[in-house]
Amino acid sequence: MKRMKPAVYSICFMLIAFSIFNIWTIKKSTSETTALYSSLAEIIEEPSEDSDLDLPDDIESGSPKPVLNQWIEKLKLENGETVGWIRIPNTRIDYPVMQTKDDTDFYLSHDFKGNSEKHGVPFVDVKCRVNSSDNLIIYGHHMNDGTMFQNLMKYREAQFCEGNDYIQLFTLQQNRVFEPVYVLVISAKESEDFPYYDYVDFHDKQRFSDFLNGCEKYSVWKNSNPPEYGDTLLTLSTCEYTKENGRLVVISKEIIS
Repeated sequence: MKRMKPAVYSICFMLIAFSIFNIWTIKKSTSETTALYSSLAEIIEEPSEDSDLDLPDDIESGSPKPVLNQWIEKLKLENGETVGWIRIPNTRIDYPVMQTKDDTDFYLSHDFKGNSEKHGVPFVDVKCRVNSSDNLIIYGHHMNDGTMFQNLMKYREAQFCEGNDYIQLFTLQQNRVFEPVYVLVISAKESEDFPYYDYVDFHDKQRFSDFLNGCEKYSVWKNSNPPEYGDTLLTLSTCEYTKENGRLVVISKEIIS
């Protein structure tokens, strides 16, 4: 049996070392990310008297409730590009939401503190106005460690969709609640036919109808109570791997603000 040459040994050792280092780096990154957002979440454990972090008892009435979420202001003092906080019950999604006008994709590769970090942090599409767009679009990474928007994959199961009927979005002056209405699986190629990320405002009923038609075409689940023209929508988007360069998109309609 031939013995491996020293150069081959060297290459094998380097590959093993690189693999070990890569695994260590991933675990370290996950640990640091979890610690960072857990520490931020502690800020909202003691809300002010004007802030209500629980689902409103009068959710069905749809009555607006003015608030002042002072804990959002605390986050803004740490990073002025904080625009809110998103929380989805029965998932690990419980994160600040960012938006920057200078570099649309900045938070794809940077954390809340602005440090380079592959986990990133959920962020709002630059085209959106957080408090007034007809459709607020938020992106987040699908991380294999279960962080960021990976748990949106749960919405591929109808049972989860029907048992988890609200998403919460907190801003400085609003506690907003959304009900899922569509779950889409769409590839980059298909999004050329239906660019869901371009539907920020519905200027007329026809454009709204075009949006719903696209949702119907690519949906893997839909609510029996679809949105109507005039509803405010929330779109959450992350990577999906059953399609080439795919996206999983959860679209919800606002039911109280």
